[in-house]
Amino acid sequence: MRRELRLLLIPIFLCGLIGGVNSARAQEEPPARRLYALVNQTRLDNGLAPYGWSDLLAAAAQRHASDLAAHNLASHIGSDGSTPARRIAEAGYMAWGNGTVVGENFWIGSGTLQDVLDWFMGDPPHRENILSARYREIGIGVATDNAGRGYYVLDFGARPNVLPIFINDGALTTESPQVAIRLTNEEAYPQGEGAAFMGRAVEVRISNTPDFRDASWQRWEPLLPWTLPDKPGEHWVYVQFRDGAGRTAGAADSIVLVPTGTTPVPSPTNTPVPPATDTPVPSPTPLPTPTAFPSPTTAPPTEVPTPFPSPTAIGTPAFPIPTPAPSGGAVRTPFPTWTPLPEIPEVEGGKTDPILGLLFGLQGLAIVLGIYLALRRRPA
Repeated sequence: MRRELRLLLIPIFLCGLIGGVNSARAQEEPPARRLYALVNQTRLDNGLAPYGWSDLLAAAAQRHASDLAAHNLASHIGSDGSTPARRIAEAGYMAWGNGTVVGENFWIGSGTLQDVLDWFMGDPPHRENILSARYREIGIGVATDNAGRGYYVLDFGARPNVLPIFINDGALTTESPQVAIRLTNEEAYPQGEGAAFMGRAVEVRISNTPDFRDASWQRWEPLLPWTLPDKPGEHWVYVQFRDGAGRTAGAADSIVLVPTGTTPVPSPTNTPVPPATDTPVPSPTPLPTPTAFPSPTTAPPTEVPTPFPSPTAIGTPAFPIPTPAPSGGAVRTPFPTWTPLPEIPEVEGGKTDPILGLLFGLQGLAIVLGIYLALRRRPA
C-alpha cells in the first residue's frame, strides 16, 4: 500500500515541479518584454498590427527610466534637460520628419504590468500612443528607485523604409506550415520622400528566401496567407514592399515549425528580447503620476530630409522609378525643318480665278510667238 502511494505521488510531484519551473521562467522574463507583449495584444484586440521592437527606442526609454528613478522625477524632461525627441535621436533612431514622428508614455508607481497598461488605456493621450496608426516601433525601459517604486517608459516611433512584419501575429512556434503574414504600411508619410524613402505600399512579394526567386508581386493586404517549407525547424519569411512610384523596402520575420503535439523551447532569434531591467518591488500605496508625450500633428516638411541609413533586414535590389507616360498618349513633334506650303486659292464653285486664267493665256501666246519668230529667221 505504501509502495502504491509512493508511485502515485511521484507524477504529482513531477507535475508540480514542472509547473514551478514554468512559473519561475515566466517571472524571470524581463518586465519590459512582458509589457511589450501586453501592448501588442492590446493592439491586435483593436484591429491594429503589433509594434516592432526597436533596440534604439529601448535604449532611449531605458535612459529616461533610469534617470527618473535616480533623481525621483516625474516628467518627460530629463535631469539633463533632454526631451523625448532628443533622447531618441541621440540613441541613433532616425525618425521620420527629423524627429517629429516620435512619442513617449511613462508611469510611476507600484502594481502589475496590467495595471500600468490599464492606466495608459484609460487616459486619452496615452491611449492614442498605444493605439497609434502612425507609429510602427516601440522600445520600453523599466527601473526602480530606492523606495521600490517602478518607473516605466515607453518610446514610440516610425522611420523610413522600416515596415515590420509578423508571422501568426508574432507567435514563436507553429504546428502547421500554413501561416498568416501580418503587414504594416507607411502611414506616417504616405507620400514618401525623394527617390529612396518609399510611401504607402500598394503591392508586395513574399518569399522563403531573400533572393525572391520566382516571387511575384501581389496587392498589399494587411493579412496574407503563406506556406512555409514543410520541414521542422526555424523558417524565415521575407517581404518586399513597393509603392506607386516604384520605391521599395524589405522586412523579415521567423517562426519555428514543430511537429504536432510538441512544445519546444522558443527560438531566441525569433523575437527581440528587450534589455534586462530591475523588477519593481510592490509597495502598498501606488503613485500614478504619468503624463503623455502627445502624438505629432506637424505636417510633413516639403524639403527632403537628410538621408537615413538604408535598412539592412534583407538585401534587395533597388528598382528604378518608372517615368509615367503622358496622360493624353504620345505627343508627336513635327520635323524641325518642315514648313507647310501655301495652298492655291479657289473661288466658289471650284472655278479658277479669272486673273490666273489670263496669265496662263498670255504665257501660251508668248510661246507660240517665239516659235513663229524662230521659224522666220531660218534661211530659205
